[in-house]
Amino acid sequence: MTEARITKGKGQRAKGKERGARERGGEEASTRAHASSFPRSLTHSIVLRPTPYALSSMVLCITLLLLALTSHPSSASEEKYGADFLQQLTTAEVDGMGESLAAYSIGIRSLNNNPAGLAYVEGSELLISAHRLPRITAVIMKENGDGKWEDYGRYNIEPTEMGLISYALPLGRLGNLGISSVFHYGGRFIRVDEEGKAVNAFPRDDLAFAVGYSLRIFQGISVGFDIKSIRSKVPIDDGSSIGRTYAANIGFLHQMGTRVRVGAVLQNIGSKLSFNAPDIPSDLRRRLLMGAMYTVKDSENSVLSLSMDVNPSFEDGPRYNLGMEVLYAQRVAFRIGYMRDTEAYHDPLFNLHDGSSVYERRVWIRKGPTIGVGLRFRGVEVSFARAPRREPILSSDEKSRLEEHDPIVSFSCTAKF
Repeated sequence: MTEARITKGKGQRAKGKERGARERGGEEASTRAHASSFPRSLTHSIVLRPTPYALSSMVLCITLLLLALTSHPSSASEEKYGADFLQQLTTAEVDGMGESLAAYSIGIRSLNNNPAGLAYVEGSELLISAHRLPRITAVIMKENGDGKWEDYGRYNIEPTEMGLISYALPLGRLGNLGISSVFHYGGRFIRVDEEGKAVNAFPRDDLAFAVGYSLRIFQGISVGFDIKSIRSKVPIDDGSSIGRTYAANIGFLHQMGTRVRVGAVLQNIGSKLSFNAPDIPSDLRRRLLMGAMYTVKDSENSVLSLSMDVNPSFEDGPRYNLGMEVLYAQRVAFRIGYMRDTEAYHDPLFNLHDGSSVYERRVWIRKGPTIGVGLRFRGVEVSFARAPRREPILSSDEKSRLEEHDPIVSFSCTAKF
């Protein structure tokens, strides 16, 4: 009898422990679900537990890589690239991070960069951004018959400026939507023509209007795209020529836990610009960017994050972007980075011997440190950044002298409503 009562008591205590464990498990699940609905800071994404969809991210990344390798021409090809302003559709935050954007770009700054980041927009966001690309004067020197180096040719790359305004709107379970407008211009503003008639135009300008969309397809995984309508005006001998086309960006992001985010984006998928003059560069410069971001420290007073992108292919050396961001007291952000990028350009080379000018294909390089700072107050962030300008890559029988070569300066202001 006593043994039966003891056994019965043990059984009741065991059942009570099981009920308690089930209740605590339910409470913990409820707490986790409740906590996951709260947003993180802008430096990293919503808190997400590791998911079983890491294989999906790998498959998407490999798919983008194969698509880029099969459709992106080698830098040794003779294709002439136009609409170079598409490479500068970044913000000052991205520029300060060494222009690493594949995993770093979330919210409104992801539009025109990696549109999958639009999925992290939690309220309406407005972005105003501006870039200034100063003049480049590069003198090419060659060795003469006497074994002395003398000036042979000169590149005069005109300064350009660009303004961008973007707006993002969350659509709830349907995803998030973004729109953007870009105006890029260069040269001195023309007010009248030869007959004295007002024309009010720049000799060279570009317009683009973009619509982007992003959706979270699994927990921690988002995909997105944006489509741009592009109009480019280029000066020619008897006036100007206008080319039009469409281009798209396709990307994805995977937030793995609270510290790691990976991303990839294939940019500028589209046809040539429809210029009437065949000699005008009209191909779009397609790029594949793959990157990761890691939050090293996340405390109440500071957040330290690292970001890195790679951009295959590497015919002219490695192409990469590195960045570090320190956010202090959710008010001040300090950003530093380093970048190395090589691209082929068709620019006019002025011959200093006979005074002729001819468009020459040459690979140029952008490399060097970047720096940026941002200030936040009540949902508004104002950021500034400086990034290196491009310079020519020389052959074994050439030297160069950079007479004008100031860095690129960018500004951006983001407001959340």
